[in-house]
Amino acid sequence: MVINSIDVFSSVGTKAKLEVHGGKVKKVRRQPELEEQAALIEWADKTVIDGIRIGDYLIHIPNEGKRGPKAAKDAKRLGLRAGVSDLFLALPRGGYAGLWIEMKSVDGVTTEEQEKWLLRMEKVGYKTIVGFGFKQVNNIVMSYLTTRG
Repeated sequence: MVINSIDVFSSVGTKAKLEVHGGKVKKVRRQPELEEQAALIEWADKTVIDGIRIGDYLIHIPNEGKRGPKAAKDAKRLGLRAGVSDLFLALPRGGYAGLWIEMKSVDGVTTEEQEKWLLRMEKVGYKTIVGFGFKQVNNIVMSYLTTRG
């Protein structure tokens, strides 16, 4: 018997994301930070300010995730650095060279490495923020983008 996602939702009584692995349905661990960040990217891709589509300048730094030993070694050789922020907005504004964004879920916390990275970037002329959730980060990004100077 094949169960589609609607049947699964009604049978288990959840709206959790489900995947099938090896014929077994498993609940996918919720990733609120990822969801909040995806919402920000979607907003940026649809937002144009002063003729600039923000999504063209907002980039994700793929620094997260578990890696096997070989992949971890290769990533480090290719420039992976502990604590690098999730996002970088490559638009100078208000005397800053760009904006580094450490994106957290509403109840997330920064690591020591992330705090060190943000401080290092501030020292060389970037604006840095830790933002908790889409709404807060969106407000900060809008404020940054509308700053002149």
